[in-house]
Amino acid sequence: MASVGVTALHLVDTSAWAQRLHHEQARGRIDALFSADRAATCLPVALEVLYRARNSSELDRQWEALRQLHWLEVTPDAKIAAIDVMRKLAKVGQHRTPIPDVMIAAVAQAHSATVLHYDSDFERICAATGHPHEWIVSRGTGHGGANP
Repeated sequence: MASVGVTALHLVDTSAWAQRLHHEQARGRIDALFSADRAATCLPVALEVLYRARNSSELDRQWEALRQLHWLEVTPDAKIAAIDVMRKLAKVGQHRTPIPDVMIAAVAQAHSATVLHYDSDFERICAATGHPHEWIVSRGTGHGGANP
């Protein structure tokens, strides 16, 4: 597994990872981050990606791809950040955001990585925390929809 020692990492969420199958722009963005050694993952993303595999062979292919990314650990700071995210979301009545997304955002925050996603939950989380996020493709254009 790659080590973390570079700046400007992007934690590639499961939603962004899935978009690379449907959208040339998403595929290009992830390839560019990978080539620049700036693509990262974490345990919650890896588990979600592997969960979606249709069979053992696909799971093995996904695992090999994930192993090539930087791995951001769920550190004690990430655990504290996750609780902080929930508290900030609760203040605006949005604390029932999916737990994996809260954990992924907290891991990104703890490692100063930008969340790369195709999921409005991250927009809501990052609005509450002020942490950077980026849509892998423009909202509403993913899942094989309009390809610019």
